[in-house]
Amino acid sequence: MSEKSDRLRAARIGANIQTAAEAAERLGISAPTYVHHENGTRDFDNDSGAKYARRFGVRAAWLILGEEPRKAPIAELDDRASTDGRRIVPPGREFDPDPEFDPDGGAAFSPAEPYRPAIPGASPELDGKPGAGLGMAGQEFGIESKGIVTGHRVVAEWVFPPDYLRHELGARPGSIVIMEVVGDSMKGTLDPGDRVLVDTGQNAFGEDAVYVFDDGDGTPRVKRLNKVHFSDPRAVAIISDNPAARREERAELDNLRIIGRVVGRVTRM
Repeated sequence: MSEKSDRLRAARIGANIQTAAEAAERLGISAPTYVHHENGTRDFDNDSGAKYARRFGVRAAWLILGEEPRKAPIAELDDRASTDGRRIVPPGREFDPDPEFDPDGGAAFSPAEPYRPAIPGASPELDGKPGAGLGMAGQEFGIESKGIVTGHRVVAEWVFPPDYLRHELGARPGSIVIMEVVGDSMKGTLDPGDRVLVDTGQNAFGEDAVYVFDDGDGTPRVKRLNKVHFSDPRAVAIISDNPAARREERAELDNLRIIGRVVGRVTRM
């Protein structure tokens, strides 16, 4: 093994990726190619080195040349963005029951790309909190994905059985994001602190249901949307389920950005 391949192996282990085969899968390259690079039986070029560095959260200059420091600074988002646009590296550690999950570990979600979780099969919880009242937009930043797209910070990962999501909730497992509800205008249906499972694949109004959406200002809301029949242009009624806060708004569909349909919730007893 060469010093360069030694650094590649150390970077992979430092990113909490257990095997070379797993690293190849996350990088989207063939396992034999990556194994040759890590074993030193085949050298890798600067483009591959830059890709590995971004994925493993180290500086390309350290990986390729051995130039210190090793770690990519947190502020350098472009050095921490994966080339597939799915994650800001290094990846976060596991959510519950792992008490060491680091919400500042750098995971990011973009609707422009499929999310690649640190935990196989997990769905991301975003820092934006839809308001059953006043919502919180959460942090947004640019991540690299065939250009720069908007990314949303991931604060945790949740694992649900794919068959449950697909057959019981009618959702695509890879389209689910988790968001924490704030406010009580949906109380009885959704309580403050509940986590909602939002199917981002259902990001257009199809039928009366509870949706997460915004009014164009980036602040997410969670409300029941009901069709206003015979409206032109098409409109929906925005309804709060809490009788104490019940009020009905009306909005043109073209003025709403639907993030996804709420298909389930996680709540406390």
